[in-house]
Amino acid sequence: MDIIKKRCLACKTLFLLSNYFVSNIEVFKERIGYAHIYEVLKSLGQPSRELLEELMNMAVEGDHMAVGILGISNVQPLLLLIQWLPELESHDLQIFISNWLRRICCINRQSRATCVNANMVIRIIETLNSHSALHCTCAENLIALLGSLGSQSMGSEELLQLIRLLRTDEPKRAHPYVVPVMRAILAMARKQGMASALQYFNLYHSMAGIAVPSIHKWPGSAFSFNAWLCLDQDRVDPSTTSKSGKRKQLYSFFTGSGMGFEAFITYSGVLVVAVCTKREYATVMLPDHCFFDSLWHNVTIVHMPGKRPFGQSLVYIYVNGQQKVSAPLRFPAMNESFTSCCIGSAGQRTTTPPPSQIPDPPFSSPIMPHRTSLGGILSTGSWGGMLGKPELITKMISAGTQDSEWGCPTSLEGQLGSVIIFHEALQPPQVKALYLAGPNCLTPWKSQEAEVADLPSKVLLHYTPKACRNPICLDLSANLLHGRLTGNKVVNWDIKDMINCIGGINVLFPLLEQISFLGGQMPEKSEGETLPPELVTPVEEDWVVLSSTKASEARLEKNIVATFILMIKHFIQRHHVNQENLIHSHGVATLGALLQKVPSNLMDVNVLMAVQLLIEQVSVEKNMQLLQQMYQHLLFDFSIWNSGDFPFRIGHIQYLSTIIKDSRRLFRKKYGVQFLLDTLRIYYGSGCKDSDLAPDDLRTIRTSLYGLIKYFLSKGGTHEEIQSIVGYIAATSEEEQLCGILDVLFSLLHSSPTPDQLFLLLFEPGNADILYALLLHQRYSDRLRELGGDNELIQLLTDILLCIMWKGIEKSDDDAWIERGQVFSALTKLGISNELLRPSDEIKLNLLEKMLEWSVTDNRDSKALPTHAENAFKLLLIVQDFLQAEGLVNSNLWTEKLLEELVTLMDSLSVWYSAGLEAIRLSQVQVQLLLGFIAQDNLQVCAMAAAKLNTLLQTKVIESQSEACYLLGKLEGILSKSIEEKTETYSFLIPLVRTLVSKIYELLFMNLHLPSLPPTNGSPSFFEDFQEYCSSEDHENCYEAFMVNMHRRDRERGESKLKFQEHFVEPFSRKARQENLRYNSMLKQLNSQHTATLRQWKAAQLYLLSERGPWKQHPIHWKLSNVENFSRMRLKLVQNYNFNSHQDASDLRDNLGELPSSESLLLEVVKQVKVSDLEDDVLELPEEDTAASSNLDEKDEQSQKEKLILSEDCELITVIDVIPGRLEITTQHIYFFDGSIEKEEGVGFDFKWHLSQIREIHLRRYNLRRSALEIFLTDQTNYFLNFNKEVRNKVYSRILSLRSPNISGTRSPQELFKASGLMQKWVNREISNFDYLIQLNTMAGRTYNDLAQYPVFPWILRDYTSEELDLNNPAVFRDLSKPIGVVNEKNAKAVKEKYENFEDPLGIIDKFHYGTHYSNAAGVMHYLIRVEPFTTLHIQLQSGRFDCADRQFHSIPATWQALMDNPNDVKELIPEFFYFPEFLENQNGFNLGQLQISKEVVNDVVLPKWAHSPEDFIYKHRRALESEYVSAHLHEWIDLIFGYKQRGPAAVEALNVFYYCTYEGAVDLDALTDEKERKALEGMINNFGQTPCQLLKEPHPQRLSAEEVVQRLTKSDTSTLNLFQHLTELKSFFIEGISDGVPIVKAVVPRNQSRSFISQGSPEILVTASLNCIIGTHGWLPYDKNISNYFTFIRDTTVTNPKTQRNMSGPFAPGLEITSKLFAVSHDAKLLFSGGHWDNSIRVTSLTKGKLIGQHIRHMDIVTCLAIDYCGIHLISGSRDTTCMIWQIVQQVGYLGLAPKPLQILYGHTDEVSSVSISTELDMAVSGSKDGTVIVRTIRKGQYVRTLRPPCESSLLLTVPNLAVSWEGHIVVHTSIEGKTTLKNALHLYSVNGKYLCSETLKEEVSDICVTGEYIVMGSLQGFLSIRDLYSLSLSISPLAMRLPIHCISVTKEYSHILVGLEDGKLIIVGVGKPAEMRSGQLSRKLWGSSKRLSQISSGETEYNTQDSK
Repeated sequence: MDIIKKRCLACKTLFLLSNYFVSNIEVFKERIGYAHIYEVLKSLGQPSRELLEELMNMAVEGDHMAVGILGISNVQPLLLLIQWLPELESHDLQIFISNWLRRICCINRQSRATCVNANMVIRIIETLNSHSALHCTCAENLIALLGSLGSQSMGSEELLQLIRLLRTDEPKRAHPYVVPVMRAILAMARKQGMASALQYFNLYHSMAGIAVPSIHKWPGSAFSFNAWLCLDQDRVDPSTTSKSGKRKQLYSFFTGSGMGFEAFITYSGVLVVAVCTKREYATVMLPDHCFFDSLWHNVTIVHMPGKRPFGQSLVYIYVNGQQKVSAPLRFPAMNESFTSCCIGSAGQRTTTPPPSQIPDPPFSSPIMPHRTSLGGILSTGSWGGMLGKPELITKMISAGTQDSEWGCPTSLEGQLGSVIIFHEALQPPQVKALYLAGPNCLTPWKSQEAEVADLPSKVLLHYTPKACRNPICLDLSANLLHGRLTGNKVVNWDIKDMINCIGGINVLFPLLEQISFLGGQMPEKSEGETLPPELVTPVEEDWVVLSSTKASEARLEKNIVATFILMIKHFIQRHHVNQENLIHSHGVATLGALLQKVPSNLMDVNVLMAVQLLIEQVSVEKNMQLLQQMYQHLLFDFSIWNSGDFPFRIGHIQYLSTIIKDSRRLFRKKYGVQFLLDTLRIYYGSGCKDSDLAPDDLRTIRTSLYGLIKYFLSKGGTHEEIQSIVGYIAATSEEEQLCGILDVLFSLLHSSPTPDQLFLLLFEPGNADILYALLLHQRYSDRLRELGGDNELIQLLTDILLCIMWKGIEKSDDDAWIERGQVFSALTKLGISNELLRPSDEIKLNLLEKMLEWSVTDNRDSKALPTHAENAFKLLLIVQDFLQAEGLVNSNLWTEKLLEELVTLMDSLSVWYSAGLEAIRLSQVQVQLLLGFIAQDNLQVCAMAAAKLNTLLQTKVIESQSEACYLLGKLEGILSKSIEEKTETYSFLIPLVRTLVSKIYELLFMNLHLPSLPPTNGSPSFFEDFQEYCSSEDHENCYEAFMVNMHRRDRERGESKLKFQEHFVEPFSRKARQENLRYNSMLKQLNSQHTATLRQWKAAQLYLLSERGPWKQHPIHWKLSNVENFSRMRLKLVQNYNFNSHQDASDLRDNLGELPSSESLLLEVVKQVKVSDLEDDVLELPEEDTAASSNLDEKDEQSQKEKLILSEDCELITVIDVIPGRLEITTQHIYFFDGSIEKEEGVGFDFKWHLSQIREIHLRRYNLRRSALEIFLTDQTNYFLNFNKEVRNKVYSRILSLRSPNISGTRSPQELFKASGLMQKWVNREISNFDYLIQLNTMAGRTYNDLAQYPVFPWILRDYTSEELDLNNPAVFRDLSKPIGVVNEKNAKAVKEKYENFEDPLGIIDKFHYGTHYSNAAGVMHYLIRVEPFTTLHIQLQSGRFDCADRQFHSIPATWQALMDNPNDVKELIPEFFYFPEFLENQNGFNLGQLQISKEVVNDVVLPKWAHSPEDFIYKHRRALESEYVSAHLHEWIDLIFGYKQRGPAAVEALNVFYYCTYEGAVDLDALTDEKERKALEGMINNFGQTPCQLLKEPHPQRLSAEEVVQRLTKSDTSTLNLFQHLTELKSFFIEGISDGVPIVKAVVPRNQSRSFISQGSPEILVTASLNCIIGTHGWLPYDKNISNYFTFIRDTTVTNPKTQRNMSGPFAPGLEITSKLFAVSHDAKLLFSGGHWDNSIRVTSLTKGKLIGQHIRHMDIVTCLAIDYCGIHLISGSRDTTCMIWQIVQQVGYLGLAPKPLQILYGHTDEVSSVSISTELDMAVSGSKDGTVIVRTIRKGQYVRTLRPPCESSLLLTVPNLAVSWEGHIVVHTSIEGKTTLKNALHLYSVNGKYLCSETLKEEVSDICVTGEYIVMGSLQGFLSIRDLYSLSLSISPLAMRLPIHCISVTKEYSHILVGLEDGKLIIVGVGKPAEMRSGQLSRKLWGSSKRLSQISSGETEYNTQDSK
């Protein structure tokens, strides 16, 4: 009871409160606050419905149920309700409130805007995050509300939170909201981008508007106004308007005397344009158009003065680009200045005259009732400038009465987009173009249209909300008429833009993955309405093409996959950047791959229609690249479409055929016959027997696909297509597929309009022949025989063969018949050698019967041609042949049908009765055939044939004896057989024999020879008589002759068998093999494409799933990257995505014994390969080569085309792998194509470099062969390529000839070393010990790419046990003059003895001191075992397990001790000991085992006592390397390893001889022919170690001491001192007159200027930029001995002369602080890059011309910082939109600037990016942000690496204003905390791998920072220049006080000076003061022969006192 009372009370209180504060909501917020109320109400427990309704009433200030009328008056209670929802236990209440909220917030655009501006979106997402407490209907209401609000505005932070809402804990689960959220995102993306302005001036307040400064002289002759505006539908009762109507001002431009232009919108929404002159106020109105519609309109008003004096002035009014009115209207005199100008504001009130003077009543509506005729004219829409009665919309009143006529002016009371006023008249095309650019186009004339090109010169002023920061409105024209805004600017964000701030389109794909997990449990598709009825029916016809309307889309959205595809469609619709992004991130391929994973029950016709809409969208936008990808990865990827039901699949094929028929040529090449055949084979071949489709449906699908093939071929096929078909036939193994394709062929041969072409193609060798071979195919036989299904196949095949034989060959000559004959011989051959489906003779019979049939029809024809007859003759011969040959074997061939056809044909040819040779021959054939038939057992045939022969014989005279004998003999044979076998045949033969004998009795003189022959005259006993005769003697002789002929026939048959095998079967199986090879490689390629796509997707997910990405994250492991800094240090770890903990290797180690030694084996093989004399690796270049190449250059200049010069197979050698591939060199680039099958991360190792990127090329050995090259590029990458021995030199000389300028070629390492001048540099201390050693290693052939030739570094210390390391004590150093094996004197004796006593009995092996080597692969892995990939390599070397713990590298002191104790262990160090702390830690947690004795676990490496951490060890060890002791003795060690003590007597004396195999050229591996042996030896030598190339044959000189160097320098004329080595002697000088009174924001001497060639002494360029955008390029020399300044500065005179000044193009965004971070200068001093511009652009200005040459707008918000890398290859930009972009700097002939598209877009910050830095050589891009974090990413792949979170005690907001990256990748971060009163600044140091090292708090506010070598140089706003030590962050000297805020600093490239830009425009130059002995006056040096003393040039530089910092 109590609670209820309390609640009622609460309600009442609330109500009273709300009423009391209605008038002043703001006061309420201030005094009490809603958060407070919420707390109070929540404490009362569950609220009642009344209480909630009361809150609702508060929000609308009235009755909450009157939603239709009341808008939101107070949005705060709504936020409160949203926050409260999860707390409500009653689901009904949740649903009730969420329903109401959804309605009220979306009632109109204004309510939506109110909610958006109150940050409701984030509140809703926060509420949704507690989804367990929300009822699903309530959640869906809220998400729908999100969709509606988000279509108004969706910022990047909101979008990020919305996506994060869907994170799930279990990997394979879908979030319950995934479907509604996706629908909401679709709703946001779907709103049309053209329709509304994202940023606008909000002018609702009656006092709002923009005031424009006075315009003293109007520059042009006309007045044009163009603006976007939007006015809300008024919710005020219309009846009240007329009384208190106000006019809403659009603009007014008036002179002091009240004349000018004005335009306003009346209270009824009508636009009126007015001109006020001295006496009149003339107006023109735009009838029939009410602007109160909540839509955005583009309004253009053009006033044109009359052409001639007294000519008519006109006004034109355009809406949305179309002219609506043209009417006469006065044009005021323009000679006075316009003093009172405003846009959208009430402006000047005019005095109202007394009522008596008011002429006409005002219009209450735009058109008066009695003027309907005009309404008629206007509404037709056909009136442009031809108005019938212009005076009807024109109106004059006297000046001063306008307020009473039209209402008092007020502000626009609406929203105003960008406004442009022109001082000339706009033409209709220009107006149209401005409209089409849309309300969000920042620079409407940037488009390519010619009509807008000249607009910029006509602009008077241009305001856009984007370039406004209250209250300043920047004028973007050159006139700089900046306005003042009263009111506020509203910024809305389009989700299509914002997706680019959180990861691009890729961010959406995990939604699709989640949908796939939903699979079975989809609630949606319950009813049977999968398909709209009109789409189900057509199967054979074309696909119904959809129109993309909202309605049709709504129907598709029932399917969630279709919804997803529509979402993608809307994201890229009319959004160029998103299309780019989709291409760049392989989005289409990803989409295809993910669709393949979608469960088939979700794939239905809706998905297909959605894809169709997507593809149509892309083709409408003509983005061909994207379209091609869509075809490849979506439409033509059948693995997406072959799951799902039949209508879905067949629909897909119909859609394909529809688009193919539209543009057949386009698809034919890629998706033509071959593609379709492959598709059939893959998806609808034998594999799919398990398919879920009915057999009939499968058949339909196949038929459709065959139909497409037929379509492609119907207009004629190409050779390739026929080859494809033939290949398919040869390779396919299924009868159905065969039938299908043969059917296609057959119908084409029959009916195609171009059969001849097909015939020709089929006659090409190897095509039709395949068909014979098919007939014998074993693989069809057994199964088909069972099926009995072979008939159809045979039928088809024979039809095709026939068709080809009979119709395909027109002629009848012998050649033609040879062709046809092939068919038969083919079949015969097959029949002999193989088992056919059906016996070959049957097939032939079949063919012959058909051919006879066709021949008969041919010859019956009245138009029978002679060729037909000839063909018939030839055919008879063939039939005869066939029957004689095959018929002997198989009597079934003599069929009745054949006989009939033969007889008919012969009759039709009337052979018997014709004369001529041909006829005689044929009649013989005829008789032979008939005799043959008679001889058959088939009585019917026999009877028919006998009867026929009988009739023939009776009508013919037989004249030749031989003929008679032949007939007789034949018949006799048949008779005797019949008699022996007692068959019935004789009864048919008797009449025949009788006729014959009677015919030939006389002819053969039978009466003489065969007296006993019975007479033929019909005696009944004739048969018996004859029988008797046959057994008599006479007959035998006849018979023998016959047998001889039979034998000959057999032999010939055997020969033809072989021939057939050769001509038909071989090609057939070859073709089948080829086709299968092609098919398999195609499958492989598809497969590797698919895995590549999945890998790319995996790579994209690295960011998406990282801690900073929108989705869920994973644990991370690391491996060593191959990037190097300029000292060749490989410092950096990268993520290891294929991490393996190697537990199995640990287990194996713990269970197994040792490996047998392999040395004995080695010796055996070595004997064969020993080389007696060694020669140097010198390249002799053939002479002609160079000549040819120089010749080539000239030609090349003329044609800039790229030409291929050379292409060779090679191997890319990396530490882990040998990658086979191909190197191609062109006139411009070098390409490598990875040829391996399994490629790393999908992309493999393909690369491409411009030739100009090559820094050096070294000849290398690989496996002791001189067959490799190592190529070094300017970005510090290097590639080790191995070739065939012969090829290597060719490649080398080719590259040299193309790139001669900066590569020294054709030298041995010795010469190279000599020419490099490195030794002198080192002796003079110009390079460090580390750099010298690494360079020596490089020249001597050592490389990080081959463990057998890894760089070698010396042990330099011997003290690993003291607490402190004293580098001044020589005793702590190792003796560098001795090999490591004898540093311990005790070992020397043993070593010597070993050498002296060694004798190889065979005399092959030379004496040696050590059997092992100081550098070998095993040793490198030993040291690096804790770091991948070396862990894996170590395990491979140890046959799959870790080596035992005692042999592992576990302690530095212990390792040194072991070296001292054991003369056989001679390992030197590797470079990593001096720079890479990570290898000393077991970061990956590998199980390395336990030591045997102490049982200590081997984990991190045990460090010397004096090192407190791995970093500390590296730091101290490196200092030891650079110490004075090592500097003085390093040359001794160099002699041993690279120098004269490496070989020969000096080596023996120095105890420095190693096993002979390790020396260069000692073995010739190619002498081994046995591949296996050679591989084994290679492996052993590799593990054995190799000695570097010898660089010096004489002793190496010693290094100068530091003092000696300084003395030398001071004597030299042009050398400079490194100021960091003389920090105590710094002096400052100042230069004035560059930028007096205006801060210098950039001063820099670019690094790679091409010095002028006149003399080395010519000045370089020093670039300055001032806050007022003026650029200076001054002369600069870092030395000058005559003046006390120590440098020369020559001022650029243009900076002070307004006529010649060079400016950067502005304007900058208003309100942005202009700092040095916004500028970057290219290293060649040609380009200046600037950010901070109002239009989000990065601009490129040419320093030489001072002209804008590029403008790149890709960021979605202002660019806040830029940085350039050390190599000058990349620029990185950071922006307020939270992203960074990496751009390539292009400096080619004809194009300077940035590449048009960014190389990478980097995501992950949640607030404005405030500082960036980039190191190309370390492949890292670093950005700091206002969100207080620093993110590190890679450049090449744009991958997220890690986030650094600088420590911060305070809860206040931490920002990162500055950061810098050192050469070794240390990241220096400057953070700042802005408290109420104080600023807390600090510096933090991180290692390259993200390890936090230390911090230092700062007293001052840093304005600029740079890291140089081991120092940090900083300038602060308090005016201090400080120099700090990089490692400790402590000050190196006390700060120099510059007395004024410092705006920028930079260090010159020689480290000789620091340039400092100050607030007052002075440039301070800090350098080393002069040593005393230099002060004596010296001769003045002359500069380029001028006699001017330098002091005159460098006048005005004076010493600057920096010490009065008190």
